Amino acid sequence: MTTKSVANTVTPALPLFYKKVVPLNKEVHGELYIEGIEGYVHTKETNSIYIAAIEFLRISPEYPIVFAKGSDDVVFPVALLGLEKHKNLFIDDKGAWTADYIPAYVRRYPFILATADDDKDNFTVCIDESFPGFNTAKEGKALFNAKGEQNDILNQAVDFLKDYQSHVKITSLFCENLSKLDILEPMQANIERSTGEKISLGGFMCVNRDKLKAVKPAKLAELLKTDQMELIFAHLASLSNLRELMKRIS
Repeated sequence: MTTKSVANTVTPALPLFYKKVVPLNKEVHGELYIEGIEGYVHTKETNSIYIAAIEFLRISPEYPIVFAKGSDDVVFPVALLGLEKHKNLFIDDKGAWTADYIPAYVRRYPFILATADDDKDNFTVCIDESFPGFNTAKEGKALFNAKGEQNDILNQAVDFLKDYQSHVKITSLFCENLSKLDILEPMQANIERSTGEKISLGGFMCVNRDKLKAVKPAKLAELLKTDQMELIFAHLASLSNLRELMKRIS
């Protein structure tokens, strides 16, 4: 019998899945075409993914929602995709996503918004140039038209990024409030495979029910008024999905 300890890994040098992030420039990328993503094999080596607050009600029926802390001590929510490091249990052998809902972080790829360290309020649309669907062989759809204007496919991607970023801000405020209320605690999940191998999953946090009950009435009323209590309940209910992840690895 062996025991394997798995901890959450935080804040990679580049955003998760992205290998060569560059600003989108019509002078440089004016002839670029994009083919649709046929699979999600590029996500197979992650066991958690960032989610926005607006996704909680869609995420909670299928994935456990937990919280992580970055190297800057900022708390953020994630959906657990697996119980082992570098293992996404929602990807099959052909690279297909096997859950009904695919998190927005995954769906925005290969586009992303980036900010400068000294200017967090202005965003630049970037792409992952390493994405194999980008090409100049005119396969798929062109990002720009002959006049150098954005085509519909690029407009849709940019609109998605802007909407996503607005929800990231709302999510940050929610997590800041959880931290201020001091209702998060480290969580530990211990799983035993059918082979007898034991896996210990740590590095994440969840809301402590007793601490939540002890929150002052005025603060509880604020949580209800701002719909943050609904997010907390979705998080707590989603933890039952840990059993489903256990079934996937047993």
